[in-house]
This record gives sequence, structure tokens and C-alpha cells, in this order.
Amino acid sequence: MKFVFGCDDVGGARGERPLGWFRKLVDWLDAMHIPGTFFWVPKPGGRPADPDGPWMQAIRPAREHGHDFQLHGLTHHCLEFGVPQESIRRHNPRLFEDYEREKEKWDGEHTVPALEKRFAEGIQIYERAFGERPLIFRAPCLGMCANAYAAMSQHGLAFSSSRSVNPDATGYVLTRKPELVPPWHGDYDGMPYEAAPGVTEIPLVEDLAIGGFASEDLNLMLDLFKTELRRYLDGLPEGAFGVFSSHYQAIGKQFDLTTRLYERLFEWLAGQGVSEWTTLRAALR
Repeated sequence: MKFVFGCDDVGGARGERPLGWFRKLVDWLDAMHIPGTFFWVPKPGGRPADPDGPWMQAIRPAREHGHDFQLHGLTHHCLEFGVPQESIRRHNPRLFEDYEREKEKWDGEHTVPALEKRFAEGIQIYERAFGERPLIFRAPCLGMCANAYAAMSQHGLAFSSSRSVNPDATGYVLTRKPELVPPWHGDYDGMPYEAAPGVTEIPLVEDLAIGGFASEDLNLMLDLFKTELRRYLDGLPEGAFGVFSSHYQAIGKQFDLTTRLYERLFEWLAGQGVSEWTTLRAALR
């Protein structure tokens, strides 16, 4: 089985520290012989990415090493393309409260024409930076609505990876709420499905390490990842590929600890039949 190492939010923060985290992660992936699929923010903080700026100077050599970069929202506002799936409310109610407090405003911004404009701007910035069109879109915070899929279709964006197989996995790690204790059932089985005519949604495995973790919880985190991945793998038929998600800044803040976790986890995945790591772009060819 093939697996994809996805990583969100690249380009979304300015300064040398985030760039250092990104470069260090790329070096580790190269040493592991794992090509990454990085989801890149085209207009962080409302400012279009500079095609010749520090981020692109760091990204170009990563692309030469086989890493892939795809489109991650526009400005990275969590609600700019819709509302996250309902189960995320259990551990992150603030997103839904923000939407409900200004529902009229957001509903106006979630019309197909408004979202088409957002996609058009994001694609244009991406093309200027990378010299080609994006193939895959991921919504910030997995906030996606039916109109966003329709707008994607209008722009010929055929693939989204904006739905979580099981938000309760991350919810439990972040909150330790007793109602989120495994066994988990999840929202999706992991199989791609048609979200709108011409648009395929590819659900992803949650980033359980997004909030960081204590060194004494390393074995617990490994067990929780295995619990979730066993359920996920059981739902994938022969010939399918898996999508693992991560965030470069979460890895960077605890680099040694998180990569130690991933190395043990990926060794276990190899024992479960994961024989190759690939990019989303390559997996979809």
C-alpha cells in the first residue's frame, strides 16, 4: 500500500523561525526517503506570496528533491471556504461560535460567486509562484461547504482533501474529554468520494500531534495513532492509498520528539503493509 505524508500551513507565517522549521522537516523527510505533499498558503495575512521571497527560496530546492506543493485556502482564515464538519465542534466549538455570531456575513461570503473569486485569486497566486496550476485543494481548518465544491468545479480543481476521517482522535488528544475516549467510529472510512460533479474529496487521517505532547506521553501517542490507523487501514480496499496529515510548525516546535514518534509509527506502518510513500500528485496520476 502507498501512503502520502501531507503537511499543512507552509508559507503561512513570516520570519526565519518558521522557515527553519520547514527546512529541518524537509531534511528529515529526505533522510527518511519520504516525499512530502505540502499545502501552501497563497495569501497569508492578506498579502499575496512573493514568488521570489524567502519562502519560495526555501521551497524551490524542496521541489527539486521531489516534494510537492498544493493549494491551502487563500488567507488561511478558518471560515473562508465554509464551516468544518460538525464533529469538530466537540473539541473546537469556537470556530462554530464565530460562524454563528456572524452567520449572515459568512453565508454571504459562502455563495458560489464569492467562493469562485477566492479560488480564482488563490490559483492565480499559486500559478505565479509555481508556474503551473494546483491539482489539489485543502481548506484551512477543514472548513468546507457545498458551494466551495461547486466553485472548485467551475475552476477545474478536481481534487480536495478537506475532510477528516475522524476528528475525535485529535479531539481526545487535545481535550481528554471522556466522551471522546476510543474506540472511535469516525465520520468517513477514508475512501475518496464525489463531493460535487467533477470534484473528488479525499479524506485524511487526523494530525493527533497538532497541539504538541509531553515526552512522557510518547508511548501513549504512539498507541493512539496505531488505534486510529488500524481503523483507517481496515476501511481501505486493496489498491487504495492512505493520507497522513501533519503541520510543519507543530513538528518544528518539538522536532526531536515528534520525529521520534513518526519514525516508530512509520516503522509500524511498514509492518502493516505500507510499502511506499508518495505525493498526492503522484498518487492521483
